Amino acid sequence: MTLLLGFALVAALGIGHHYGLLGVRAMKPNSNERPQGAIMVAFVGLLALHTIEILAFAVVYKVLLGWGLGALGGTYDASWNGLIYFSGINFATLGYTQIESSGPIRIINMMQSLGGFMVLTWSATFLYSVCERAWRE
Repeated sequence: MTLLLGFALVAALGIGHHYGLLGVRAMKPNSNERPQGAIMVAFVGLLALHTIEILAFAVVYKVLLGWGLGALGGTYDASWNGLIYFSGINFATLGYTQIESSGPIRIINMMQSLGGFMVLTWSATFLYSVCERAWRE
């Protein structure tokens, strides 16, 4: 059951990321006319998008912990900062942290790591394409 929930969360992450990328692309100036502006808007837009994704998973962890679907231990201090840190580490580094998870929530951690890896590489490709267009001679 938790694997299906994790799958659904990562699917929602991918769909949201797609529309977030479309938003960043719409806000970015033309790479041929304002190349540095295009790169900066793309970078800051991606930073905002990933921060929102990390915060969304922190909310998911708060709900799942409230439902008793696992526990966080180690250096976890039961604060929003702790949840945001845990979510961000799972998202960006495949879960290597001083916070330990137990119970069914571990599957969500694993799926978030997979989803984070996927959207981070997607974003890197997007940023690379913006830079490639902006840096053409």
